[in-house]
Amino acid sequence: MMKLAAFDLDGTLADTLADLAAAVNFALEKQGLSPYPTEDYRQFVGNGVDNLMKTVLREHFTPQKAEEMKADFFAYYAGHCLDMTVPYPGIAELLDFLEEQRVMTAVISNKPNDFVQDILLQLYPGHLFSVAWGQHPEIPRKPAPDGLNKAMELLGVSPQDTLYIGDSNVDVVFAHNAGVKVCGVSWGFRGARELEEAGADIIVDTAQELKEVILKALHE
Repeated sequence: MMKLAAFDLDGTLADTLADLAAAVNFALEKQGLSPYPTEDYRQFVGNGVDNLMKTVLREHFTPQKAEEMKADFFAYYAGHCLDMTVPYPGIAELLDFLEEQRVMTAVISNKPNDFVQDILLQLYPGHLFSVAWGQHPEIPRKPAPDGLNKAMELLGVSPQDTLYIGDSNVDVVFAHNAGVKVCGVSWGFRGARELEEAGADIIVDTAQELKEVILKALHE
């Protein structure tokens, strides 16, 4: 029986793309480099800030430039991470349903932890997540399974009683590395094709479809 629904954040619970793009483009322009279209960031984000800097700098990458950009990114994003960020349709109602069913909820993200807390508090103020972790020095970033393994241990649930929900191939590998089934959401940054190719166990297109998957899991 399902006891824990664990979520990715960016592209799963929250549409953060426009604010992420704006923050990185701000940092690029401070380096005298050209910004990227917002849509390009669908493929850039998801593997942590260090990898994001390498991706956008490309042939201009140096460790010093990456560190300077990270500092500018953090400074800008701290004041603008909620300018255009919104919850995806139906997610607030889904979280209410999970609470009614006494299913614990967690968020495990490669996003810096402070931003994870700020966004969840603003978008879902009425929901108490059992665990909500962003990038943390003591927890290797996804797809290393440590974060999910630690959450399951802390909450006393098994991989068989857990479902991880995310929008990218990183999320699929992450969940499978922890021995957990993964439900991919096509509404996120990467789309159904990437999720299918990565081996997602289930793919849904709407929050209502995800609710139906969870209902079935509750009765297995």
